[in-house]
Amino acid sequence: MSIRQTFFYIVVLLFVGCSGITMLNQKKDDLYSEKFIQQIEQVKNLFRQGQADRALSTLKQIDDSVLLPTEKASRRNLMGVIWFSKDSYEQAIYNFDQALTTSSLDSALTSQVHLNLASSYFKLGNYEKAYSASLLVDAENLPEADKRKHFRILYRIASELGRDREVVLSLIHYLSDKKSINDLKTDPLFEKLSLSFSNLDSNSRLKVLQEFENKKFFVVGFLGFSEAERLYYSSSRDEANSIIRWILQKFDDSSELKDLSEGLQQRALNLSRMNPEVIGVILPLTGDKKSYGQRALVGIDSMLREAIKENPRFANYKLVIKDSEGSGAIGALRIKELIEKESASLVIGGLFSNEAEREYLEAKRNGILFVSLSQIYIPKEMKDHLVVEIPGSIESQINMLFKQDSIKNLGKRASVLYPKGPRGEAIVNEFWRKAHSLGVEVIDVLPFDENQTDFREVVRNVLGLKYPRVRQEEYDILNDIFNIEEARGTRRLQVLPPRVDFDWIFVPAFPKEALQIIPSFAYYDAFNVKFIGGPSWRSKAISDESTKLGELFLLGDDIESVDESFSNAFLADYKRRPRLIEIVAHDALSIAIGLLKDSTVESRIDLDRKVRSTEFLSGKSGKWKLEEGVWIKEMALIKLRNGKYEKLVL
Repeated sequence: MSIRQTFFYIVVLLFVGCSGITMLNQKKDDLYSEKFIQQIEQVKNLFRQGQADRALSTLKQIDDSVLLPTEKASRRNLMGVIWFSKDSYEQAIYNFDQALTTSSLDSALTSQVHLNLASSYFKLGNYEKAYSASLLVDAENLPEADKRKHFRILYRIASELGRDREVVLSLIHYLSDKKSINDLKTDPLFEKLSLSFSNLDSNSRLKVLQEFENKKFFVVGFLGFSEAERLYYSSSRDEANSIIRWILQKFDDSSELKDLSEGLQQRALNLSRMNPEVIGVILPLTGDKKSYGQRALVGIDSMLREAIKENPRFANYKLVIKDSEGSGAIGALRIKELIEKESASLVIGGLFSNEAEREYLEAKRNGILFVSLSQIYIPKEMKDHLVVEIPGSIESQINMLFKQDSIKNLGKRASVLYPKGPRGEAIVNEFWRKAHSLGVEVIDVLPFDENQTDFREVVRNVLGLKYPRVRQEEYDILNDIFNIEEARGTRRLQVLPPRVDFDWIFVPAFPKEALQIIPSFAYYDAFNVKFIGGPSWRSKAISDESTKLGELFLLGDDIESVDESFSNAFLADYKRRPRLIEIVAHDALSIAIGLLKDSTVESRIDLDRKVRSTEFLSGKSGKWKLEEGVWIKEMALIKLRNGKYEKLVL
C-alpha cells in the first residue's frame, strides 16, 4: 500500500468513524456522552482543515479522568490516527495500544483499532506484528468499505510474508462483491489471486473451496471451475464432477458459471474422441463470399504442399472441408459435425468475424482448438488458450499499443474514437483495462456510427467544440474579435480554438471511415494530431492520401515478416503472389501441423497440454505467445510516411 493510499485509508477511518462514535445510532448512546461527541466533532473539523497539530492539542486537553472507558479508547484511537497522518508510526502505535485497554465495550471500535495497528506496523515493515494485529480484526464489525480495506491490507501483509494461503483467503474476501467474470478480470488483484491459488497444492485448493462452501461468492465459484478444469485434465474425473455439481447447485442463478460448468462437462465427453491426423476446415464455399473461401483454400493447400515436401508422413493428414455458406450459425453446426462424425483434432475457420464468433463459441463448448482466420469480437474473458486469431486479436493490438516503448514514443495521454457495436465494445473494454493498469490517462472515449458519412459532430466532441459552459466566456471573446464572416469555398474560420489535450488518439476505423474522420480534425483547425489505426490501415486508399492526413501510425504485422522465398514458391505453384487471405490461411495450417506433429499428441487432453506448454506459435506473419490465458500476437507499431510504411524501432 502506498503512503498516499494508507493516508487516505486512515483519514477515511477518521471521518467515517474510526473513533467508534458513528455507532451512536445503533443503541450505543450509553457509551458516549453528548459533550464528548461535540469535542470530537471539533477535533475532526480541525483535522479536515489541515490543522493536525491543533487537533492533537485539543485532544490532549480533554480530561481523561472524567471520560467513560469507550471515550478514552476513542480519544486515544483518534490521537493515533493523527500521529499516523504525520508519519509518526511509533507514536500512533502507542496510542492505538492504549485505546485497546478500554475499548472492549465497543466491538466496532476495537476492530478498527486493530486495523489501524496493522496498518501502522505494515508501514514500519514489521509484517509479523502487522499480521498478528490483522488476525484480531473482526471483519463482521466493520462497515463494508472498511472490510475491503482490511482484506486488502491483510493481502499485502501475507504477500510480504510469502503466505499463499492467507493471500488467497484475503483476496477472496476482497473480491467477494464481484458478480461476473468481467468484474473479476478487470480487477488487477484477481491475477494475484489466480497465481496464489494455483501455487497451493491440490489438497489446499480443495480446503479453500470447502472453507467458503456456505458463502455465495462468485469468485469462489469461478475458482471452483478452474480447479474442476485442472482436475479433468489430470484425469481426476470424480473430484472434478463433484465440484461441478456443487457449482451448478450453489450458483444456480449465475448463467456464466452454469455455462462454464456445463461446457466443461461437454468437453469431458469429447476428450477421448480425437484423431490427431484429422483437421477440420470451415470456409464459405458458396454464396457471395465463395471467392474468399477459395483463396483461403489455396493458402491452406500451399502449406500442406510445403509440409509434405519437408516430411512425406504429412501426406497422411486428412483435411475435412465443410461449407459454412457464409453463416456463423451453419458454421457452428459444422463444428459439431467435425467433432462427432470425424473426431477432428482441431478446426480452422472463421474467415469473417461474424462467422468466427459463433464457430469459436461452439468449438470452446466442446473443448476443441479453433484457429481463426479473422478477429473475434468478444470480451477477453470469454476467450481462452484454445483459440488462436491469426490476424492478431484485439488484445494483441492493444498490447502493442500500451507497451512501455510505445507509450514512451506516443505519450501518456490518450483518447479513443471507436465504432459502435460488438467490435467497438471489445476494443474499448481492452483499451480501458490496459490504460488503467499502466497509468495512461484516458482523456476521451467516444463512439461513432460506421453508417454515417459525416463525422464532424463526434470530432467536435473530441476537440471540446460543443461550446460547453466552461468555455463560453472564451468563445464570446473570440467571437467578438473575429466577427465571423462566411468564408469563400468550403474553408471556414474556426472561432473557438480546438482543445487537443491528448498526446494521441486511437481510431480503430476501417479505411473508408478513417478517410472521413481524420480530415474532420483539420476542418476544425486541429493539426499535428497523432492518429493510430488498426491493421486495415495498411491499404492503398490510406497510403494514397497519407501526405494530406498528418501523422499516421498503425498496429499491424511486421512488414518484413513474409519472406521472399515463400512468395516466390507460391508464385511458381499458383501463378500469382500470395495476398493477405492466402498468408493467413497458410499460417493457420502451419500452426495446426506444428502442434499435431508431436508424437505424444494422441488425445484431446494431450493436445490441450501441448497448447498450454508451448512457449511460441510461429507463422509467416509473426509469432503468438500465451499471456494471461490468451494467445497474443507480436505486432509492430508502424508509421505511414509519404505513402510508405516504416516499422518503428522501439
